[in-house]
Amino acid sequence: MSAAPALLEVDRLTVHHGQLCAVREVSLSVRTGETFAIIGANGAGKSTLLRTIVGLHRATSGRVVLDGEDLTHARPDARLKAGIALVPEGRRLFPSLTVEENLLVGAYRARRGPFDVARVYELFEWMAARRRQRAAQLSGGEQQAVAIGRALVANPRVLLLDELSLGLAPVVVQRIYALLPELTAAGVTVLLVEQDVGQAVRVATRVQCLLEGSTTLTGTPAELTRPRIEAAYFGVAHEQEPEPR
Repeated sequence: MSAAPALLEVDRLTVHHGQLCAVREVSLSVRTGETFAIIGANGAGKSTLLRTIVGLHRATSGRVVLDGEDLTHARPDARLKAGIALVPEGRRLFPSLTVEENLLVGAYRARRGPFDVARVYELFEWMAARRRQRAAQLSGGEQQAVAIGRALVANPRVLLLDELSLGLAPVVVQRIYALLPELTAAGVTVLLVEQDVGQAVRVATRVQCLLEGSTTLTGTPAELTRPRIEAAYFGVAHEQEPEPR
């Protein structure tokens, strides 16, 4: 049985910040309905990669293609309309706006699909009762939930999640990651960036590791042993693993 065709393709993408090469010829292919994880230490180029995919950074070279459509030179709003949405690192909510107003910002250029404000309230049961509360008054985990909801109401085909677990208590992280199967079941393909390797490996169908802007490892969680992941993550050699008998 052949693999499903790629929904999102990144082809030899290179990105500079001034003279610094933050991403160097990175390629990846994300299939419809999967959860694809990008792992790597702080400064590996993970967030820059996501921000380039959504058009917030300009690529030096390479391509970004969604379902056969080349979006490399498209504006961020055109990429959102095509079906790519980002939950950025640090949430980036409007602190003076209410929960519902932040969600409505995400719905401004929404595609047709299963998600609207009411559906987000079903996903996060606490949210409807506090919809008139300002975002600045929410906890970090609650803000992350609103940020996810804001992206979902745009009805993305591909949802980019940047460091979901950053600064959150483990129990909150578990609750948020528990939503991913429901999102993929609703037709959302997920590309996530995560420093927490264990969390990424638990939820992902495939994993790619970046080190100093370059790909050092790609595979399924079943294929990637802990020594291989550590070597790719930190850029250190590891002893040859024994061949299976």
